[in-house]
Amino acid sequence: MCCLLSGSSPPRSLAESLCTVVASSRHHESHLFFPRPIYSGIKFRVHFVLIGGLLQPSRRIWNDPNCERTANTSEGIDWDVVRFQLLQIPFPESMAAIGPLMTRLENPHELDFGATHCVFGVVAVYFFFVKYLIESTKPHLTLARQYYSQLDAFSSGIHPHLLDRSDWLVKDARLSALRRALLGRLRPGKEDPGRRPAIYVYEHDIEMVRELSQGGSFCGKGQWGMEVHIHEWLLASPYLTKDPEMADFFFVPAYSICMFEGGFFPIPALDDMYKKMLDQLPYFRRNRGRDHIFTFGSGLSANVFPSWRQEIPESIQLSPETWLFNDVLDMKEPCFNTWRDIAIPGYLHKHEILSLYQRSRPLAERKRFAVFLGRIDSSRGPHPSQGGPDVRAAIRRLKEEGKIYVAQNLSFPEMHAAMGTAKFCFVPKGKSAWSLRFFEALFANCIPVVLSDFWELPFEAFMDLPSFVIKWPMALVGDALMDYLESLPEEVLEEYMMRAREWRCWYVYPSLLHEVQVEKSRDELYTICPELDRENAYEGIMRLLEPRMRRSWTMSRYFGPKDVEKVVEKIRSESQQKEST
Repeated sequence: MCCLLSGSSPPRSLAESLCTVVASSRHHESHLFFPRPIYSGIKFRVHFVLIGGLLQPSRRIWNDPNCERTANTSEGIDWDVVRFQLLQIPFPESMAAIGPLMTRLENPHELDFGATHCVFGVVAVYFFFVKYLIESTKPHLTLARQYYSQLDAFSSGIHPHLLDRSDWLVKDARLSALRRALLGRLRPGKEDPGRRPAIYVYEHDIEMVRELSQGGSFCGKGQWGMEVHIHEWLLASPYLTKDPEMADFFFVPAYSICMFEGGFFPIPALDDMYKKMLDQLPYFRRNRGRDHIFTFGSGLSANVFPSWRQEIPESIQLSPETWLFNDVLDMKEPCFNTWRDIAIPGYLHKHEILSLYQRSRPLAERKRFAVFLGRIDSSRGPHPSQGGPDVRAAIRRLKEEGKIYVAQNLSFPEMHAAMGTAKFCFVPKGKSAWSLRFFEALFANCIPVVLSDFWELPFEAFMDLPSFVIKWPMALVGDALMDYLESLPEEVLEEYMMRAREWRCWYVYPSLLHEVQVEKSRDELYTICPELDRENAYEGIMRLLEPRMRRSWTMSRYFGPKDVEKVVEKIRSESQQKEST
């Protein structure tokens, strides 16, 4: 039996040798050849090749989703035959065909070619391989995570509806089920009743939860991806409880902004779906929803659920947005409430963090004084209902005077290099109060200058933000700001940069199933953030949730002599029996 799958000991390296596994079933026995993991050789190439593959020959996705044009091909894999085999041979017997395919896909050229010509086929093969790693007699979860991460890189570039309309066995619902199964295996084996807060996560057996949290791979990318990652982290975290009676909070999975921006549902439909979901949540009404948590990961915030003020006014919102969103013209009050909600960081991908870190230069080598990398058009001015200073217009004037470097539409490497060679990075209000540029600046070790009066920065309750962030009034952006920044001595800037390095990792969402290339001991992210397991965005949220435990022990419970709760329950049960007859 191959050591990689036996569970006896983890592999010493990801390039450990090819292994042979004998898989037996009641009807047949076959030798399956499983490849060595290919991460060490190609790193993130898979993800970017996939995106290129989708943009360039997108006609294949629409016109030939079943990859019939690869039939009898002399180059690459005949995916038409693969699809037929997977449709005809049940799992796990189909592993006899999948094993050799995975061996071929170990070759980066073969993998690139396959992703370009039949990404649905690659997704299907990886799906069943990961499923085998999880469900085999002695599962190997380290390999399962790494291969699932590759599967996620491929499937994230495909809208789930396209996958569902194809003739491949793997649909979005199966990907979601595989993801939850793997997360469940990663969870600590025994619940700790003393750990607080204890959080109950609603499952996919609730129809609207299932509908609103579809497309996890697709929705987990980009600055709003934390809606997916918070959900996934909770499913594998020690804070999870399966007992609703022990729960301090109830987490409601819903990838709201992705459902809208990704073209799943329009806002009116989302409003109806959220209202329907509330009726399906069995524990929502008993405390008027005050112990329920919803994520709204964009500037739109809870406006994706227009009826929220009537339906969930006491529920906790996790959102990066703390002010008004310009595109909601009639908005007078923010969705965010300081005393009820928690401001959270935007989502930075691991490869973005590494890129920013690698391009960060010492202060003495920073040739640019101040930069702003973003748009300065009028749509990012003051909110129509509030008025106020147009901070981006002020930045445009500074640019015209040659006092600040402004650019937009740069590639990631260009943008990260510009930030990594600047002393100050401006973070102005745009359509939203919040901006991902703030978090990017921290990992470029560029001192952030926040120019957004009503943005409540994440984790202000326990982070020493004034020690590494400069916040300046929007109305005073101009020569006075530049004079102030120029007056700061080098030793002050060095101190700010050092403090940023100490605090910034609280804004990282370490991924369980995405961008998992290597074991933790060789993961460069832990070089940047050596205490990442306990200092991260998830733990920051838990830290702020604990004082918000507002569960009433009297409102929804009954008490009195002679165990009154049992008396009440008996009366209710008898009443229900009478009604049913």
